[in-house]
Amino acid sequence: MSAATASEGLPSNPTWGRPYALLMNTCGAVAALTFGLMSLLVCADVVLRNLGYDALSTSVEITEYMLIIATFVAAPWVLYLGGHIRIDVLFNNLPLPMQRGLDLLSNLLGLTVCGILAWQCAVVALDSYEQGALVFKALVFPEWWLNLPLLFGASMLALEFLRRLISRPVEQGA
Repeated sequence: MSAATASEGLPSNPTWGRPYALLMNTCGAVAALTFGLMSLLVCADVVLRNLGYDALSTSVEITEYMLIIATFVAAPWVLYLGGHIRIDVLFNNLPLPMQRGLDLLSNLLGLTVCGILAWQCAVVALDSYEQGALVFKALVFPEWWLNLPLLFGASMLALEFLRRLISRPVEQGA
């Protein structure tokens, strides 16, 4: 596995610049904060339950939603930093033109899949909104809210794959 970045999370193409870097790093910060709050919530719930209190009866459900948010907000940031899983055994032993071709193919495939996923999330969220569907568990809220983290994550992943297609040539061993 390798980190295939220009320099620690900075875009190789200056036209994407600081606002894009700030957006991606904000995704990472929000994910980290969400994971941190989730761990505090779980710890507080365990302590309170062991003391005989059931004060946080919705903590499991809230933790589930926080996990969804953190995962889909972190995914574009991880891809941006090149921290995604990439098997380099074959890739690094191929000639540079083949590496570029594989990189182009994987970025096109990622853009296509994430673009379709974002579109479908938007369609499902809109349909849920129009129907007025609600989630009835310990918490009650509009069902379309559940699609927002996935819609955001898939859209940002598609944007990152597009950025990679436009601005990132493959370097030997990257």
